[in-house]
Amino acid sequence: MSTDNCIPGNPDIAGVGVRIAIYVQTLLCFFPAFWALLDGKVSQGELDAAENQATTNLVLAFAILISSIVQAQTLGLTNYHASIVLNMSWLNNTNAFIYFLLYIQHKSQAGVRGRVAPTWRAWVQHIRELAVSVVHPGTAKAHPTSAGESDPELGHTDGVASIRNGVERTQLNNIQGNEDYARTGAKLLVKRFVLLLGSLHLSLMAGLGLWLWSNIRTFGKGQDAVNDCAAKHALLAILGKHVPFASEALRIVSLAIYAVFLVPGVNLLLPVVVFLGFYHLHRVAPTPKIAGSGARADSYIRPSRLRFQGHRAYNSIVQRWNILPPFIGLIFLLAINLVFIVDIELALKQNAGLQGKDEAKWGFGQILAMLLLFMPLRDLAETILARRMKQRQKDLDMGLGGAINAKDRSMVRTWIARGANPNAKFEGDTSAMHMACNLEDLDLIRSLLEAGADPNTKDGCRRDTYMVASDNTNCLRLLNKVERGSLDGVQALVQAAENGYGAAVKLLLPSLEINPEDRQNLFEALSGLNVNARNNGRTALFSALNKAQKFEAIIKFLLTAPGIDVNAPDTSGMTPLTFAARDGHEAVVKLLLAAPGIDVNTPSIGRQTPLSLAAERGYEAVVKFLLAAPGINVNAPNTDGWTPLRFAAQNGHEAVVKLLLAAPGIDVNAPSTSARTPLRFAAENGHEAVVKLLLAAPGIDVNAPDTDGWTPLLVAAVNGHEAVVKLLLAAPGIDVNAPDTKGRTPLTSAVRQGHKAAVKLLIAAPGVDVNAPDTDGCISLIFAARYSKEGVVTLLLTAPGINVNVADSLGRTPLRFAAENGHKAIVKLLLAAPGINVNMPDTNGQTPLSIAGRDGHEAVVKLLLAAPGINVNAPDTDGWTPLSSAARNGREAVVKLLLTAPGIDVNAADTSGWTAMTWAAFEGQEAIVQDLCAVPEILFDVADVQRHLEHPPGDWFMGYVPASEEEQDQCVRILEEFVESKGGGAQDGSEGGEPSGGRRDDP
Repeated sequence: MSTDNCIPGNPDIAGVGVRIAIYVQTLLCFFPAFWALLDGKVSQGELDAAENQATTNLVLAFAILISSIVQAQTLGLTNYHASIVLNMSWLNNTNAFIYFLLYIQHKSQAGVRGRVAPTWRAWVQHIRELAVSVVHPGTAKAHPTSAGESDPELGHTDGVASIRNGVERTQLNNIQGNEDYARTGAKLLVKRFVLLLGSLHLSLMAGLGLWLWSNIRTFGKGQDAVNDCAAKHALLAILGKHVPFASEALRIVSLAIYAVFLVPGVNLLLPVVVFLGFYHLHRVAPTPKIAGSGARADSYIRPSRLRFQGHRAYNSIVQRWNILPPFIGLIFLLAINLVFIVDIELALKQNAGLQGKDEAKWGFGQILAMLLLFMPLRDLAETILARRMKQRQKDLDMGLGGAINAKDRSMVRTWIARGANPNAKFEGDTSAMHMACNLEDLDLIRSLLEAGADPNTKDGCRRDTYMVASDNTNCLRLLNKVERGSLDGVQALVQAAENGYGAAVKLLLPSLEINPEDRQNLFEALSGLNVNARNNGRTALFSALNKAQKFEAIIKFLLTAPGIDVNAPDTSGMTPLTFAARDGHEAVVKLLLAAPGIDVNTPSIGRQTPLSLAAERGYEAVVKFLLAAPGINVNAPNTDGWTPLRFAAQNGHEAVVKLLLAAPGIDVNAPSTSARTPLRFAAENGHEAVVKLLLAAPGIDVNAPDTDGWTPLLVAAVNGHEAVVKLLLAAPGIDVNAPDTKGRTPLTSAVRQGHKAAVKLLIAAPGVDVNAPDTDGCISLIFAARYSKEGVVTLLLTAPGINVNVADSLGRTPLRFAAENGHKAIVKLLLAAPGINVNMPDTNGQTPLSIAGRDGHEAVVKLLLAAPGINVNAPDTDGWTPLSSAARNGREAVVKLLLTAPGIDVNAADTSGWTAMTWAAFEGQEAIVQDLCAVPEILFDVADVQRHLEHPPGDWFMGYVPASEEEQDQCVRILEEFVESKGGGAQDGSEGGEPSGGRRDDP
């Protein structure tokens, strides 16, 4: 049997006109796709154009496929022509995949509505929600399709602008999100059904393929002989190689492939996985760097033209690196299409002898197919025209951007009048409005708003025209209210922030009393750009806290902003809560404590917590709020160990102390680093009411000493706080004699400061030791006499058991100190005390009379000389008597008093043999020499006096400066004249011999 023309011709299926039409419309789909990727982005318009073109081609493909199936069942389509139809159907289905690649690229771009990250998980979630919205509109979840990304298409924006009124705003967003997904589902069914159409086309094609390859000999109606001929003799081209039509391997592989693509929806999964795989590889691959960006030592050498062109091409690829996945996908699809075209043509050429001559005839089907090319050609022309319009618009927008950067208000208006888009996006997806706000040009901002610009300054936020127009109108209305004075500036600022009007925020901020450095912080935070923006280490929240009372509404708004760091410290380590607590802003503290994640115990520099600061300043309401906060540490110390109770007690904040004492876990005896307790601080500062509260607290230690041994009673006594001393003395377990590290008791300390009232209370206290000595042996009476506390001496002398003759470690008695200080009244009081020892010497043997005479206290000497039992000649350890001490120091009045004292020894010599006369001459005291000469008992040898004056001992005389030789000679002449007046010669009993012995420095 001859095989020539065994397969009847079918020009409506395999005719050259039909083939050319299908090849051209398939390849034409690639031109706008590649064109759309050239600028690195796929705009919504470009995506719509690709969708329209793909939809048109798929409708035509559906027509061819359906007509072929009808032919097979009615006119008897041959198996050979059915295989050609299947190959051309693969070409037609390319349109759906091209659109899908552009759709992935568009949805993955930053700033688009409903952005979907190019990850498996995000796209699975996106497809699932779209499917649910189609099947059950309104049930899709309203949340971003990618973690960490905003989805304005679904009614969500991250940042401050998404929050209007707390929960109500969130519920509104959820409703909005459901409606948007329902609307998207409706678009899939009514208009944007290119993927659905492509899936159904795949399913129909797979059904035809399974029918054909299940048995190629029985395919179609009434074509068994033709089918048998094709099965025996026809060859198909697979990747350029000829394979027998009846190959069993080809049949099995074909059945498997068409089975995979049979189920609608599922048949798109494999292409989706392949194309998303390109994106996954792109994400994990390292991003290349621009070639030639670094300086080279041989940069003066001009590179070869080939190398230059290579670098240029490479840099062009790097600059468009983000479009690499869809570009590779398009190349992949183009390669597949070219393979199918070549295989179809090879198969037709190889089997030309089997086909009938009618195959080459031009009929209605081929002419119609060629005419239908008008539709894809029209779509291509529209794409080119749209591209030109897009470029013109881009030029206008670039001109507008340049005018904004130049701050040229007139040019901005000119470019907008020419057609520039006031909502244009520039480099970095920055809007014209945001650019003007960054330049802080208020005139430009106002001009853009008047031109219809979006007041929302958030970059990457795409919104529909109606929403932009509505917000623009409302923003201008808001600004007009402020200008007319019908709306407060702060309220307007909050309303602008709640609605996301960043431009209004920028315009309103200068009218408020805000530091220039704080404006940028508040602009970024209130505009939703960066709620934690810093300037000079301070966040917007801190900037608002500086005007807490006036900006309370702003603070409230900021605290509800997503991502707000309520614990962000400034450069000094102070948190917003610390700041508000320190300044007593009750309302702000309440707001901060309600903020999620607030740390109520975060310390500032010095580790002072908000509770400590509020307690220190006595902010009762703030302390109450803080104590009610979960996790509050009522005993948190600062670097010095000072707790909130210590601060409140020290400053006498009674109400705050009462609140703290009622707090669970309060440590009433919490010591500082120097072991000072709250009671000790309250007592030191005389806060009677606070001391009373602390003494009533369970577990209070009334005798707790600090590192210096000072107890609350001691510091109260030192500072003379009578009422506090009284309270402490009445406290159970009080130790009235507790000494400090120097051994000084509360009584001793009160005496030293002269606090009579405190002394009186302490003297009357049970168990008080009025004679308790400190480490130097000084008791209270010694301190009273030493520091001339006359009234205190009077009180002490009435105290039972007081020792009036007690001496310190140097043997100094109260009388001795009073005499030294010349305090006549105290000396008089002491001399009247029973048992007083008027002659008691110190460790140097000096008596009160010696000291008073040495220092010239005439009135005290007079009192002492009148005291019973006074020893006027008592020598010290160097043998100096009161008379010699007075003469030695030039105390003439005291010398005259002593010379009148009964039993005075005017000739008494010290251990060096020096008498009062010798000392008087040595110091050039002419008056004292004459007074001594007038005493009948005086005895001296002028020559001996002269010898002493010429040769004084050098060791213990170092402390004395002798008189001049003239003064000493004058004194000697007085003595000589006195001797001559007595008849000449030496006086009997005159001193002789050389001076000997030594003296101490301080007689």
